[in-house]
Parts: sequence; structure tokens; C-alpha cells
Amino acid sequence: MPGTGKTLNLGDVYVAICLISAIAGGVIGQRKGSSFFVWFVISGVVPALGPLVAAVYRRETEEPLRICPGCGAAVRHYDALCMRCGTDLDYPSEEELIGPDPAMKVRARL
Repeated sequence: MPGTGKTLNLGDVYVAICLISAIAGGVIGQRKGSSFFVWFVISGVVPALGPLVAAVYRRETEEPLRICPGCGAAVRHYDALCMRCGTDLDYPSEEELIGPDPAMKVRARL
């Protein structure tokens, strides 16, 4: 009989699209130095927009660095506190900034 074939449930299709989008957004976010889980959730909730936003989001490794005056560790220019020694840091002047170097170990990922 016609019409007795199995049809796709639109809810299942939507869940599959959300899952694929969440995985793609998580992987893109992780490759850019951000949290996989955060981008997984964002991309799963907003399926089409999540991976796109993760793709254009800034890379953590492209941010300028500076040297902590207390311990000499490399920290991000926007850090207000050195995670290694606890020194309070003011926003740096242009002379204090050094170019981003992916080989430098900056701080542990949260």
C-alpha cells in the first residue's frame, strides 16, 4: 500500500543537525584554544550559528603577551593577576607588549 513506508521524523532530523553542529563547533573552538565543552553547548543550542561564531572567534594564541614583573612568567596582556605568583598587574603600555608566540607556555587551560 502506498504511504506505509517509513518517513523521517523531523524531531530526529533536528536532533541530528544539533549534534553535528555541536561537535563541529566544539572541535573548531578547541582548535582555536578555547573550551570544547563551551563551544559544544553553544553550537548545539544554536545549530547553524554556533560553528560560524566559533570559526570567527579570536584565537587565544594570537593575543599579545607581556612578562610578569614579579616572576618573569609570560601572561596575556589582559590578565589582571599573574596566575603563577599572584602579582597584581596593571594594563600594559605598548612597550611592555610582546608578540604572540605559540611556543611560549602561557598558563594552564581552565
